[in-house]
Amino acid sequence: MKIVVLVKEVPDTYGDRKLSLETGLADRAASERVLDEIGERALEVALSYADANPGTEVQVVSMASEDAAATVRKGLAMGAASALQVVDPGLAGADLGVTARVLAAAVQRAGFDLVITGNLSTDGSGGVLPAMLAEHLGVAQATALSAVEISDSGVSGTRATDAGTAQVSATLPAVISITEALPDARFPNFKGIMAAKKKPFETVSL
Repeated sequence: MKIVVLVKEVPDTYGDRKLSLETGLADRAASERVLDEIGERALEVALSYADANPGTEVQVVSMASEDAAATVRKGLAMGAASALQVVDPGLAGADLGVTARVLAAAVQRAGFDLVITGNLSTDGSGGVLPAMLAEHLGVAQATALSAVEISDSGVSGTRATDAGTAQVSATLPAVISITEALPDARFPNFKGIMAAKKKPFETVSL
Protein backbone atom coordinates (compact mmCIF):
# COMPACT_ATOMS: atom_id res chain seq x y z
CA MET A 1 0.00 0.00 0.00
CA LYS A 2 1.13 3.55 -0.75
CA ILE A 3 0.02 6.21 1.74
CA VAL A 4 0.61 9.88 0.97
CA VAL A 5 0.46 12.31 3.87
CA LEU A 6 0.07 16.04 3.27
CA VAL A 7 2.19 18.18 5.59
CA LYS A 8 2.57 21.94 5.86
CA GLU A 9 5.03 24.40 7.32
CA VAL A 10 3.21 26.97 9.45
CA PRO A 11 4.16 29.79 11.83
CA ASP A 12 4.58 28.52 15.38
CA THR A 13 1.19 28.62 17.09
CA TYR A 14 2.78 30.19 20.15
CA GLY A 15 4.69 32.83 18.17
CA ASP A 16 3.68 36.23 16.88
CA ARG A 17 1.39 36.45 13.85
CA LYS A 18 1.93 39.39 11.51
CA LEU A 19 0.82 40.53 8.07
CA SER A 20 3.24 41.94 5.54
CA LEU A 21 2.25 45.54 4.84
CA GLU A 22 3.68 45.22 1.33
CA THR A 23 1.86 42.08 0.19
CA GLY A 24 -1.06 41.79 2.59
CA LEU A 25 -0.07 38.14 3.14
CA ALA A 26 1.03 36.45 6.34
CA ASP A 27 4.61 37.27 7.21
CA ARG A 28 5.95 33.75 7.65
CA ALA A 29 9.34 35.02 8.76
CA ALA A 30 7.85 36.83 11.77
CA SER A 31 8.07 33.74 13.98
CA GLU A 32 9.60 30.29 14.03
CA ARG A 33 8.26 28.00 11.32
CA VAL A 34 7.31 24.45 12.26
CA LEU A 35 5.58 21.40 10.83
CA ASP A 36 1.86 21.77 11.51
CA GLU A 37 0.88 19.58 14.45
CA ILE A 38 -2.23 18.21 12.71
CA GLY A 39 -0.03 17.13 9.80
CA GLU A 40 2.25 15.34 12.25
CA ARG A 41 -0.77 13.51 13.68
CA ALA A 42 -1.83 12.52 10.15
CA LEU A 43 1.67 11.18 9.55
CA GLU A 44 1.47 9.23 12.82
CA VAL A 45 -1.68 7.48 11.57
CA ALA A 46 0.17 6.42 8.42
CA LEU A 47 3.34 5.36 10.23
CA SER A 48 1.42 3.36 12.83
CA TYR A 49 -0.27 1.42 10.04
CA ALA A 50 3.07 0.92 8.28
CA ASP A 51 4.65 -0.37 11.50
CA ALA A 52 2.02 -3.09 11.70
CA ASN A 53 1.89 -3.83 7.97
CA PRO A 54 5.29 -4.43 6.33
CA GLY A 55 5.42 -3.37 2.70
CA THR A 56 3.50 -0.16 3.31
CA GLU A 57 5.16 2.91 1.81
CA VAL A 58 4.60 6.32 3.38
CA GLN A 59 5.45 9.51 1.50
CA VAL A 60 5.01 13.11 2.64
CA VAL A 61 3.90 15.75 0.15
CA SER A 62 3.98 19.50 0.69
CA MET A 63 3.56 22.78 -1.17
CA ALA A 64 5.83 25.43 0.30
CA SER A 65 8.75 27.75 -0.24
CA GLU A 66 12.23 26.37 -0.80
CA ASP A 67 13.12 27.39 2.76
CA ALA A 68 10.59 24.88 4.09
CA ALA A 69 12.63 21.87 2.99
CA ALA A 70 14.23 21.46 6.42
CA THR A 71 10.79 21.49 8.06
CA VAL A 72 9.35 18.97 5.60
CA ARG A 73 12.37 16.75 6.18
CA LYS A 74 11.15 16.27 9.75
CA GLY A 75 8.52 13.96 8.25
CA LEU A 76 11.36 11.79 6.93
CA ALA A 77 13.02 11.80 10.35
CA MET A 78 9.75 10.63 11.90
CA GLY A 79 9.71 7.63 9.55
CA ALA A 80 8.31 8.52 6.12
CA ALA A 81 10.21 6.81 3.28
CA SER A 82 10.33 9.79 0.90
CA ALA A 83 9.16 13.36 0.36
CA LEU A 84 7.85 15.43 -2.53
CA GLN A 85 7.77 19.23 -2.28
CA VAL A 86 6.25 21.65 -4.77
CA VAL A 87 8.24 24.90 -4.85
CA ASP A 88 7.33 27.75 -7.18
CA PRO A 89 7.29 31.56 -6.80
CA GLY A 90 3.94 31.62 -8.58
CA LEU A 91 2.33 29.89 -5.61
CA ALA A 92 2.98 32.70 -3.13
CA GLY A 93 -0.37 33.63 -1.58
CA ALA A 94 -2.20 30.79 -3.38
CA ASP A 95 -5.84 30.40 -2.31
CA LEU A 96 -7.44 27.08 -1.40
CA GLY A 97 -8.61 26.43 -4.95
CA VAL A 98 -5.12 26.73 -6.42
CA THR A 99 -3.60 24.83 -3.51
CA ALA A 100 -6.01 21.92 -3.99
CA ARG A 101 -5.25 21.70 -7.72
CA VAL A 102 -1.50 21.77 -7.17
CA LEU A 103 -1.53 19.24 -4.35
CA ALA A 104 -3.80 16.93 -6.36
CA ALA A 105 -1.28 17.01 -9.21
CA ALA A 106 1.54 16.31 -6.75
CA VAL A 107 -0.35 13.39 -5.21
CA GLN A 108 -1.05 11.95 -8.65
CA ARG A 109 2.66 12.27 -9.46
CA ALA A 110 3.52 10.41 -6.26
CA GLY A 111 0.93 7.68 -6.76
CA PHE A 112 -1.32 6.64 -3.89
CA ASP A 113 -3.82 4.22 -2.42
CA LEU A 114 -4.69 6.50 0.50
CA VAL A 115 -4.15 10.20 1.20
CA ILE A 116 -4.20 11.37 4.81
CA THR A 117 -4.41 15.04 5.80
CA GLY A 118 -5.27 17.10 8.84
CA ASN A 119 -8.81 18.47 8.97
CA LEU A 120 -7.54 22.07 8.88
CA SER A 121 -4.23 23.88 9.17
CA THR A 122 -3.42 26.12 12.11
CA ASP A 123 -2.57 29.09 9.89
CA GLY A 124 -5.35 29.22 7.28
CA SER A 125 -7.98 27.06 9.05
CA GLY A 126 -9.91 26.65 5.80
CA GLY A 127 -10.98 23.08 6.50
CA VAL A 128 -12.15 22.37 2.94
CA LEU A 129 -8.95 21.28 1.22
CA PRO A 130 -9.35 17.51 1.88
CA ALA A 131 -12.75 17.49 0.17
CA MET A 132 -11.49 19.62 -2.74
CA LEU A 133 -8.49 17.31 -3.11
CA ALA A 134 -10.71 14.23 -3.28
CA GLU A 135 -12.85 15.93 -5.93
CA HIS A 136 -9.82 16.69 -8.10
CA LEU A 137 -8.52 13.14 -7.68
CA GLY A 138 -11.93 11.61 -8.36
CA VAL A 139 -11.86 9.40 -5.26
CA ALA A 140 -13.95 8.89 -2.14
CA GLN A 141 -13.49 11.09 0.92
CA ALA A 142 -14.00 10.56 4.65
CA THR A 143 -13.24 13.77 6.52
CA ALA A 144 -12.87 14.99 10.11
CA LEU A 145 -12.28 11.53 11.55
CA SER A 146 -11.61 11.19 15.28
CA ALA A 147 -10.78 7.48 14.92
CA VAL A 148 -9.39 5.62 11.90
CA GLU A 149 -9.12 2.00 10.80
CA ILE A 150 -7.24 1.17 7.59
CA SER A 151 -7.39 -2.12 5.71
CA ASP A 152 -6.02 -3.39 2.41
CA SER A 153 -9.21 -2.43 0.60
CA GLY A 154 -10.76 0.43 2.53
CA VAL A 155 -10.76 2.87 5.39
CA SER A 156 -13.34 3.59 8.08
CA GLY A 157 -13.64 5.86 11.05
CA THR A 158 -15.69 7.91 13.46
CA ARG A 159 -16.81 11.48 12.85
CA ALA A 160 -18.20 13.63 15.62
CA THR A 161 -21.42 15.48 14.75
CA ASP A 162 -23.75 17.85 16.59
CA ALA A 163 -26.11 14.92 17.18
CA GLY A 164 -23.50 12.39 18.32
CA THR A 165 -21.12 10.33 16.21
CA ALA A 166 -21.27 8.86 12.72
CA GLN A 167 -19.46 5.82 11.37
CA VAL A 168 -18.16 6.44 7.85
CA SER A 169 -16.26 4.22 5.43
CA ALA A 170 -14.82 4.29 1.93
CA THR A 171 -13.09 1.90 -0.42
CA LEU A 172 -9.59 2.68 -1.62
CA PRO A 173 -8.30 4.80 -3.24
CA ALA A 174 -9.55 7.53 -0.93
CA VAL A 175 -8.76 10.77 0.89
CA ILE A 176 -9.27 11.09 4.63
CA SER A 177 -8.70 13.89 7.10
CA ILE A 178 -8.18 13.50 10.83
CA THR A 179 -8.80 15.69 13.85
CA GLU A 180 -6.73 16.41 16.97
CA ALA A 181 -8.54 13.54 18.70
CA LEU A 182 -5.96 11.22 17.13
CA PRO A 183 -2.78 10.47 19.14
CA ASP A 184 0.20 12.79 19.31
CA ALA A 185 2.94 12.16 16.79
CA ARG A 186 6.15 10.34 17.66
CA PHE A 187 9.35 12.31 18.16
CA PRO A 188 12.16 11.79 15.64
CA ASN A 189 15.07 9.95 17.26
CA PHE A 190 18.74 10.37 16.40
CA LYS A 191 18.71 7.37 14.08
CA GLY A 192 15.70 8.74 12.22
CA ILE A 193 17.26 12.20 11.89
CA MET A 194 20.43 10.75 10.40
CA ALA A 195 18.52 8.42 8.09
CA ALA A 196 16.38 11.31 6.82
CA LYS A 197 19.43 12.87 5.18
CA LYS A 198 19.70 9.91 2.79
CA LYS A 199 16.01 9.43 1.98
CA PRO A 200 14.61 10.52 -1.41
CA PHE A 201 13.48 14.15 -1.41
CA GLU A 202 12.10 15.37 -4.74
CA THR A 203 11.50 19.06 -5.42
CA VAL A 204 9.34 20.06 -8.38
CA SER A 205 8.01 23.32 -9.80
CA LEU A 206 4.65 24.02 -11.41
